[in-house]
Amino acid sequence: ISAATIVHALRDCVIRMNLSWTRCRGQCYDGAANMSGQRSGVATQIRNEEPRAVYTHCYGHSLNLAMCDTIKSVAIMRDAMDTTHEIGKLIKYSPKRNAKFDKLKQEICPDQPGFRVLCPTRWTVRAKSLKSVLDNYSVMQELWNNVLDEHVDSDVRARVIGVKAQMESFDFYFGISLGQLVLNLTDNLSATL
Repeated sequence: ISAATIVHALRDCVIRMNLSWTRCRGQCYDGAANMSGQRSGVATQIRNEEPRAVYTHCYGHSLNLAMCDTIKSVAIMRDAMDTTHEIGKLIKYSPKRNAKFDKLKQEICPDQPGFRVLCPTRWTVRAKSLKSVLDNYSVMQELWNNVLDEHVDSDVRARVIGVKAQMESFDFYFGISLGQLVLNLTDNLSATL
C-alpha cells in the first residue's frame, strides 16, 4: 500500500470522526519507508498539511525489535525459541498429534491451558506460549514417547527425537524459563505503551 493511499484513508477517517488536521499534534508509526519516509512517507505528507503533527517512531514496535535482537543474540534463549517453534509445528500442523496432545493433556493435567503457538511477528507476546510449554512439559514428553512408538515417517521421527532431546536438556528448560520471565515483563510494558 502506498503512502498516498494510507494518507487518503487517514484523512477520510479524520473527516468521518468530525476532527481536523489542525488539531493533530502527533503521529506514531513503525519505521517502514512508506510510513516514515523523508520525502513522501505518511508522516511527511501529514506534516506538510499540519507542521505541528510531530512524528514519533512507535515505542511498541521499537520494544518488539529490541526484544527480537536481544533474544537472537543470547544463544540459550534463541535455541529455546527455535525448539518451541518446532514444537508448535509438530503439534499444531498435525491434526492427529494435536488430538493426541489434547487427549494426553486431559489425562495428565486437565486444569492447565493448552499449548499456544509462538506469534511469528510480535516478540513481546510470546510469554504465554513459553508458559504453555512449561505448564504442559510432562504432557509433551509423553506425546513424544507415543509418537516414537508409532510408525511415522523418518522426517517426523527425526524432528520428534530432536525436540525430545532438547526438552530433556537443562539449557532448554532454563532458556524457556528465562524467556518466559523476561517476555512476561515486556508483555506488560508493551500493553502499557
